[in-house]
Amino acid sequence: MNVLLKPKLEEFIAEKVKAGQYTDANDVVNEALEVLWEQEQFTPEHEADLRREVRRGLDQLDRGEYADFTADTIIAEERQRLGLGQPGKPAGERHAD
Repeated sequence: MNVLLKPKLEEFIAEKVKAGQYTDANDVVNEALEVLWEQEQFTPEHEADLRREVRRGLDQLDRGEYADFTADTIIAEERQRLGLGQPGKPAGERHAD
């Protein structure tokens, strides 16, 4: 299949490849089409579900039902949950807070 692109799109693709984000123009076009396909799969029902969940979260926040966290705490909790221990330490060793 041959496709003719507008010059500005050809430049955009060339920039992405030159920056090392993609190996070649085919990768850029395939990724772009994947994104388009995913967007088209997002139905009004999906949007309604997402809006409902966001509203639920905002309501919880308004009621003070939230927990402070950082990326480090999430990573530590997941490492503990998975039994991986801390980086550089054998699994099972715990960090004293």
